[in-house]
Amino acid sequence: SYSPNLNKDSWRNWNYALYIRLDSPASLTDVERSVIESCKLNIPRDLISGEGEEDWENFIHFTPLDEVHYSTVGNKAATSKAAVYLLLCVSVLILLTAAVNYMNFSLAETPMRLRSINTQKVLGASTFSLRMYLLLESVLVCVCGFLLSLLWLYLLQDSSLNTLVASDLSLMNHPNLLIALGGMAVCMGLLAGAYPSYYVTSFPPALVLKGSLGLSPKGKMLRTFLVCFQFFVSFMLIIAVGIMYLQSRYIQHSDYGYDKEVVLVGTIPYEYLDRREAIVSELSGLSGIEGISISQFVLSSADNYMSWGRGEGEHHIQLVCFPVDYRYLSVLGIKITEGRNFKPGDGDVYIFNEAAQKKYSWMKVDEPATPGDYPVVGFCENIRFSSFRNNDAVEPMAFFIYGKDYANWDANNILNIRVAAGVDKVDMLHRLAEATEKMAPGRDFRFRFMDEVIDQNYRRELRFTRQILLFSLIAIVLSMIGVFGLTLFESEYRRKEIGIRKIMGSSTGEILYMFTKRYFVMLVVCFVLAAPFGWWIGHDWLESFSDKTPIRAWVFVASFLLVSLITVLTVTFQCWKNANENPVRSIKTE
Repeated sequence: SYSPNLNKDSWRNWNYALYIRLDSPASLTDVERSVIESCKLNIPRDLISGEGEEDWENFIHFTPLDEVHYSTVGNKAATSKAAVYLLLCVSVLILLTAAVNYMNFSLAETPMRLRSINTQKVLGASTFSLRMYLLLESVLVCVCGFLLSLLWLYLLQDSSLNTLVASDLSLMNHPNLLIALGGMAVCMGLLAGAYPSYYVTSFPPALVLKGSLGLSPKGKMLRTFLVCFQFFVSFMLIIAVGIMYLQSRYIQHSDYGYDKEVVLVGTIPYEYLDRREAIVSELSGLSGIEGISISQFVLSSADNYMSWGRGEGEHHIQLVCFPVDYRYLSVLGIKITEGRNFKPGDGDVYIFNEAAQKKYSWMKVDEPATPGDYPVVGFCENIRFSSFRNNDAVEPMAFFIYGKDYANWDANNILNIRVAAGVDKVDMLHRLAEATEKMAPGRDFRFRFMDEVIDQNYRRELRFTRQILLFSLIAIVLSMIGVFGLTLFESEYRRKEIGIRKIMGSSTGEILYMFTKRYFVMLVVCFVLAAPFGWWIGHDWLESFSDKTPIRAWVFVASFLLVSLITVLTVTFQCWKNANENPVRSIKTE
């Protein structure tokens, strides 16, 4: 428990979460009103940003415990509802694309099955029984696909697939989901088989047995629409992935204002805090280490750190406080712009960033930050101290050295180790682990790359990007399967036409162009329709970042070229055989 006198009569410390158990959920409104009225009576007005009722409601937030996972209070959430819904929508689109492909292949088989089915009709089979048979066939195919997916999931549950989801992949832990997906597999089978079963049994037997109905205008239009739908999904997802890739690259390669690439971090076990200086001295003797410092946090590893409020009235300041030791700025390579760096013996002193100097113009070197507060010994360049979700360029922050006033609060336990240029950092991790094992047997100091720690702060976004990338690859594969099936269907039906064109003097290139130009028109139309949706998905994802990269035009160009190239290669590969076949053989074949 905290001391009963901690922050007594003070409203300056907001670092607490309060849990209230209500007698009934219906009483939440009354409790909120009562608390806000109490705040109005007790809290100084200078701590509230405005005078309106909504400002008081924003001052203290009430969130039901079962909604905390999606809460955006403080601009942070375990996950985003929009991201979950988007992934569900994309999953449904993938399933629809697969169903469309199955429908395409069912329709492509129509010419081969028309005579057989209608022969059965002539021999006495009813149209209803034939349709039920075809529907059952479709459902069985989809159910088999569902069972195969469960097998793959079971085999891959302990693989890297776990990095794509923040959940347990054990099948038995999700019975309701399995039942729902099994029902969905049956529905997809009915959906994919409904039209082909109706279409293939809808012609008069006599007409079918005399000729081919495969290239009817309606059938051609339907197949074209189905392939266009697949192109649309592919373009949309690839554009979204491209935008996410730009932001991920921007995060990894931006200038953070300090040398994160040459720094390793570790964690001192709390029972060894009284031996911190001895640990630093021992590890500093390892060859290849240029310096070691201790801090309370790892820079850029979180959205929020310790927030302090100081001063009164016009000289009230709000800052992010980052406790460190006197070596910290030198080890991290953070440049001083005014005043001096920390030195041995410093305690209860600040070094503010330029954003604080600009916002609170009265602060001067060697003077208290606010009347009665601790002195400012210097100012440093603005750095990326939190995540890209925040605008650190305008956020006042200060490095602070705990002194006698905070003797009982000094819990700095993060080792920041600067490695010399050219030193193998992986080897250094092993050497550090061996050295600390001698000093603290059986205790793990968890040495790791600073870049790795920073990347962990974006694991949610990186996971979402990988999920969309996986869906994009699946969508492209399904689209190419659809194009392959449609091209196979048309090239087989147009073999005689190809043969006659060859006899009349057409070259293989001209015949291939005849097939590919139609797909090129489809690609252009689908791209124009899909680009706004892909931009919207990527733009919505970027909204979670305060500092973000602009959306580049090359993402759209690259997505179009990628899908177009794969499509042209697929069409060319499929049509090449028929385009080079002996025209005499093509013309005489029935």
